[in-house]
Amino acid sequence: MASTSVEPRDNLTQVEAEARASRVNGCDYELRIDLARGATGYRGEAVLRFSDTGSGDLFLDFRGKTISRLEVNGSAGEPRWDGFRLWLPGDRLSGENTVRVVYENDYDHEGDGFHQFTDPEDGEEYLYSNFEPYESHRLFPQFDQPDIKGTYRLTVAAPAEWEVVANSRALSIQSQADGRKLHTFEPTKRFSTYLFALVVGPYHVAREKHGDIDIGLFCRKSLAKHLDTAELFEVTRQGLDFYADFFDFPYPFGKYDQVFVPEFNAGAMENVGCVTHNEYMVFRDPPTENQRRGRAEVILHEMAHMWFGDLVTMKWWNDLWLNESFATYMSYLCMDEATRFKTGWQDFASSIKNWAYRQDQLVTTHPIAGQVADTDQTFLNFDGITYGKGASVLKQLVKTLGIEGFRAGMRYHFKTHAYGNATLAQFIASLEAGSGADLQRWSQLWLETPSLNTLGTRWEADGDRITRFTVTQTAPEDYPTLRPHKVDIGLVRDTGDRLDVTVIPATVDGPEADIIEARGLARPSLVFPNYGDHGYTKVALDPDSLSFLKANMERVDDALLRLQLWTSLWSMVRDQQLKAPEYLELVRTKISGETSPELVEAVLNNATAAISRYVPEVSKTREAHAVASVAYEALKGEASTDLKIIWTRTLIANAVTPEDLALVGRLADGEETIPGVAIDQDMRWAIAAKHVAYALPGAQARVDAEVARDGSDRGMRAKLRCETSVPDISLKADAWTRFNGEGYGSLYLTGAAMSGFNWSEQAELLDPYVERFFEAIPGIYRTKDKEFASDYFRSLFPGYRVEREILAQSEAVLARFGDELPTLARTLKEANDDLLRAIRCREFAAK
Repeated sequence: MASTSVEPRDNLTQVEAEARASRVNGCDYELRIDLARGATGYRGEAVLRFSDTGSGDLFLDFRGKTISRLEVNGSAGEPRWDGFRLWLPGDRLSGENTVRVVYENDYDHEGDGFHQFTDPEDGEEYLYSNFEPYESHRLFPQFDQPDIKGTYRLTVAAPAEWEVVANSRALSIQSQADGRKLHTFEPTKRFSTYLFALVVGPYHVAREKHGDIDIGLFCRKSLAKHLDTAELFEVTRQGLDFYADFFDFPYPFGKYDQVFVPEFNAGAMENVGCVTHNEYMVFRDPPTENQRRGRAEVILHEMAHMWFGDLVTMKWWNDLWLNESFATYMSYLCMDEATRFKTGWQDFASSIKNWAYRQDQLVTTHPIAGQVADTDQTFLNFDGITYGKGASVLKQLVKTLGIEGFRAGMRYHFKTHAYGNATLAQFIASLEAGSGADLQRWSQLWLETPSLNTLGTRWEADGDRITRFTVTQTAPEDYPTLRPHKVDIGLVRDTGDRLDVTVIPATVDGPEADIIEARGLARPSLVFPNYGDHGYTKVALDPDSLSFLKANMERVDDALLRLQLWTSLWSMVRDQQLKAPEYLELVRTKISGETSPELVEAVLNNATAAISRYVPEVSKTREAHAVASVAYEALKGEASTDLKIIWTRTLIANAVTPEDLALVGRLADGEETIPGVAIDQDMRWAIAAKHVAYALPGAQARVDAEVARDGSDRGMRAKLRCETSVPDISLKADAWTRFNGEGYGSLYLTGAAMSGFNWSEQAELLDPYVERFFEAIPGIYRTKDKEFASDYFRSLFPGYRVEREILAQSEAVLARFGDELPTLARTLKEANDDLLRAIRCREFAAK
């Protein structure tokens, strides 16, 4: 095959996409995929029909193995293809075009593209696709950009006993002479290529019909016993009804399948009519209500995309936030209004917003609606700003407009742009049409500027009555934008036997806002200027409020307010305003009596993170033991089943002393029992890994016992983690060679092995690999796929050493390779920012 003069690269720039979309505004695809059991790849044939209003050569995106035939308007020719771009000669194109490509490709094993997995429990083979943002061209040649939407007529030949699931309903399934079956699907409605889906294999199936919508649930046969179909169907039905009513637009894609797939890189993917979910949502161990609520949120998030993202799609990836922020906000709204999960806004505050707050304070902060030059940058923007900040700002917008104005705007948006693409400007115009508000200034300040504000209060009282009350707004020096905030102020007053809360609505649009409504009210004991969590802002507690909070946290009846107050304390730790050991003392004295599982889990997770990163090294073991002791005592108390699970996980996570490691080992072995406490398989593996890493006697026998107990893919991954956790020079060397060479099979398996390599307790043994990591990482980002590079960095970066020496080495790599490797540059900047914050927190705590 001849090659093009264009340098091979699997990346698309916005400039290239805009130029191509000016010529091609849609494409009709006719596809045939041929699959055989046990093969390393597959054969395909794609026929593309499209209009072309331009001139000159035109390229298709295609990352494949071989092309055996290319026809352009009936004329065959030698492909001009570099492995990523297939060029169509301009002199063979016309106004109306038909292009036929016959090709072969290998399966993928890194979770993107067309992924192949073999179940270790029963040897069954499973295939699924995952394409966002720019991977659909791994399956077939196409125009892989969101604003060249297509229709798809799909035919798949597959082994007779395999299920074949795609974006539309099957029209027919016919037996073939070779023993396979030919599945022919209905032509689809128009949607973007990254939303195409193909899932194939001997999946277990459960089906229901909801009105005229066919609903399907699929998982591997070995997981079928864990698939709780009743709750999954219930949440699905509730979501479909809520969204159709809220948007005043029926579900647009006919059928709605959800498939739980193995070795999935993300949490889920909103493929049209065929959502793929990570298998962690099939609970192999008894789940907490928090886990069930989290799964409901993911189900409803992906479902919201059927309208916002699939029905109406962004033109380019700079508006990715519109998809993700909208789906995140709507999933929590739906969960609260249409399902049994009524504590979702607490989870939103503790997880979604905290994710956003952290991301927005990194050196790499960016506007919600920022510039995305190419698809590589898109990969990095699946972050806390795109999801968390955007959703939080939408919640603030709803507080500003009112829910009716927001709903009317969304209804207008879907009716106006159905099956097309829309920009930020068009989204804002729809909200303005629905609400009657002018949102241009709001959009500019909230969506087009980075970072966040801090709200505080300053007030005076004459005796027992407020005489003056001011809300203050500040911004970081580097990002001085002040924004309009519509919030509620909570004035908490201690009456002796209880705490009363008075709520005052307020608008803050500048450095200060005088709150006249507060004058004459009773003197408060605690003031919180974001009551109800409608604002996206940090809160600076005044000294009196902070003092009262430390002594009376457990007396605050409002669970959401308690969670927000704990969040403010956590922010103070991260900002070096409260020492980590002082925060941990508050956790130990206040949290054991807490009954809200959402709050307990959030606070204990932060406490564990504080011990790992923000406590001086000399104090880590003592602080971990103290938290483990509190967890152990809590387990022996009258906690709910969910709280016992959360406390058990906390005990295991903080078991670092010989005493605590022996304790969790006895619990796993049944030598010690606590009423209501069961050590599930995930916990058993966590205990085994710790025993191995700390070189405890009998550690390998413990691993062998767990291998015998758990022969699943989870067990295979956990075994690999244990193997690389062993503090042995030769085993570490062998593992390092495999990480940088052939790996362990799939990306999931290699990632599991990498996850056991670094332990802070093994710092001396691991010292040679600090330099080796910084030597290797530029080559990893230069030669490996993005998902592998991301996993490699996340697992092997020596961040467990909170030292300025490590920071200096990392900064040196950034200075040398940052311009050449922008994806690595951003990852290094964020890691360095986190590391510097941890160093400063430790130094502050040591004063």
